[in-house]
Amino acid sequence: MKKIALVLASTALLFGLVSCASKGAADEDLGAPEGLDIFAEEDDGLLHLEYEYVGQADATSCADLLAPAKLITNKDYSKPTPVDIYCDAPELVKFAGEEAVKIPSNGDGNIRAIWLFDEPVDAASLSTFQFSCAGLDIPLDNTWTANIALMYNNDITEGEHATAMYPVAAGLDGFITKTIDLNSQEGIDGLWGNGFKPEGQILGIQIYYGGRDPIFIKDIILK
Repeated sequence: MKKIALVLASTALLFGLVSCASKGAADEDLGAPEGLDIFAEEDDGLLHLEYEYVGQADATSCADLLAPAKLITNKDYSKPTPVDIYCDAPELVKFAGEEAVKIPSNGDGNIRAIWLFDEPVDAASLSTFQFSCAGLDIPLDNTWTANIALMYNNDITEGEHATAMYPVAAGLDGFITKTIDLNSQEGIDGLWGNGFKPEGQILGIQIYYGGRDPIFIKDIILK
């Protein structure tokens, strides 16, 4: 009887080891340790579009501006006194086969970058404003998702600087270009009544998007 019991116990132990080994192999096939697969499946909500890093970007990257400027992503210049915000530096990348500036979201969960002129530019000297954008699915008739604006150097104590503001269109797999004739009705209309006026001076060009996906922008021209 003792021998029979010993044989049965050994068989049960061997079966248990084989079962554990089989379960371990199955868990390995699933691609994640048991209990951790929830982290592998978590979606951070970003598009994760592919691009090739080229280098750090500045105001001369993919831009043709009327005057020297700086590209700034870590300050909000729309306010009476610029407000510090946390943001990575913009990058020069290759997206959809073309070089562009990749502008990331900031610590406030949105995008607010400015091409800030070293010295304000006379608005009366301007005639054409052009920009090409990609990375988001924004149709040509968009009027709210993202905007780009010529920011005036007007005196303010509250709120934001006056702007000539225009809607942005962008594609997930390529760039959409818009050219604004500032001397036409299109330039005067602007977005939400914020159209171009030749009086005063322009402080810089601001792009704003209320989301976390990066924007790729090129051919930003002001002349």
